[in-house]
Amino acid sequence: MHRIDRDLKELFVALHTSGIWHDEKALSDAVLKHAPEVILAAYEVEKDASDFDLEQFFHAHFDFAQDAAVDFVANSTRTPEEHIDALWPYLHKSRDVAERSSKIPLPYSYVVPGGRFQEVYYWDSYFTQIGLIVSGKMSWVADLVANFDYLIQTLGHVPNGNRTYYESRSQPPYFALMVDGLAQASEDPDAVYARHLDALKKELAFWSAPERTREGLTRYYDRENGPRVEMFGTDLEWLSHAEQRPEFFRHLRAACESGWDFSSRWFEQGKGLESIETLDLCPVDLNCLLYFLEELLGRITGEKEYVEAAQQRKLAIQEKMFDPEKGFFDWQWSEDRLRCEHPSAAMMYPLFLGVATEAQAEVVVAQMNIHLLQAGGITTTPVFSGQQWDAPNGWAPLQWVAFEGLRKYGYDEEAREVGERWLRTCEVVYEAQGKFVEKYNVYEPENLSAGGEYDLQDGFGWSNGVYLAMKAALK
Repeated sequence: MHRIDRDLKELFVALHTSGIWHDEKALSDAVLKHAPEVILAAYEVEKDASDFDLEQFFHAHFDFAQDAAVDFVANSTRTPEEHIDALWPYLHKSRDVAERSSKIPLPYSYVVPGGRFQEVYYWDSYFTQIGLIVSGKMSWVADLVANFDYLIQTLGHVPNGNRTYYESRSQPPYFALMVDGLAQASEDPDAVYARHLDALKKELAFWSAPERTREGLTRYYDRENGPRVEMFGTDLEWLSHAEQRPEFFRHLRAACESGWDFSSRWFEQGKGLESIETLDLCPVDLNCLLYFLEELLGRITGEKEYVEAAQQRKLAIQEKMFDPEKGFFDWQWSEDRLRCEHPSAAMMYPLFLGVATEAQAEVVVAQMNIHLLQAGGITTTPVFSGQQWDAPNGWAPLQWVAFEGLRKYGYDEEAREVGERWLRTCEVVYEAQGKFVEKYNVYEPENLSAGGEYDLQDGFGWSNGVYLAMKAALK
């Protein structure tokens, strides 16, 4: 395993600031043909020559990571379900063989999202998993969970993805839901719980660290505070701003850990990325996920420690993170207040994970209809900021959270409405493009989504998974 930025030093900077390559992540994921010290020595010898060509040098010493689905051929005669079934094997990777790259080798097979994302991603995998279960690929699901158990045992947590530059942070903690989903779909649930119990405990310990916890609630965090390796050139443009805001890059990285990178949800009201304040917020979705983890541990072990922790967190979410007129929101601990001016699909998590009271759920459903429900599904936020986790974009995981949350609290009609609108959005794009994509335009489903730091990606793991699971649930 290599930390490419540290191994390649000034060459890494030169590659990312050259302007030659459109996708910075592709540079950070490239496979080295030789040992880094050999490549760096060659660069030192050649770089000052009058005819030096950085692009030629790169191709002489590196290979780009291969797109797993590059050979997949879409067939317009297939139904969406048939398309996904044919695509799964192209997104499925065998256990890793060690290579000279930023890849953290995994001992079991896994499923990548697709496009520029040729590694496993933490929270993506849960939503991929629910589709794999529908497809009957239980051995793949068991491998996904086993890989995350391995990462928790070796690194202490599940990183954002299996790249060394992601090790300093995690992503929304879905491991407990993945274990529970695997157990419920297995012939021997108790054996599944027993197999992964130690990892579940260590996952909770990671999220309970002092730098992440305050007054019984939890925030996102990244132990590093500098430009992201996967977006190095872009982040260098923020260096002067970071001098004025010393924690700026940690705020940025913490938003990446949330999975919502980026959204007006993390910004000061009416401002942009320069105002990002993720570290100052206790997100409602994160705390609901940790409630589920604590509740599951209490259910498996019967230990008072976990049962009480779950009860205390549930009470804190109900009392501290709820506005009786507007629903659930993030808590801003730097100002000791609820951020009610930022409605988002995160308000559906207390329904999804059974945290809300019946009365609170009623408020959330009303607010969902006012702020979130659009022609093509649930919008991430109603703010048109140009960021990808804002309007007009809708994302598969948040549709599933809303859909399942509504069903859990008996709002079957509303759940069906959300589900049918989302399925139709996916089908409109599939009929026009012959593919599933990373995110969708829920205001105008016939138009592609927009915003963010990179181009719209095909594939796409969690879109496939949620489509299959939702389709099956609505039959």
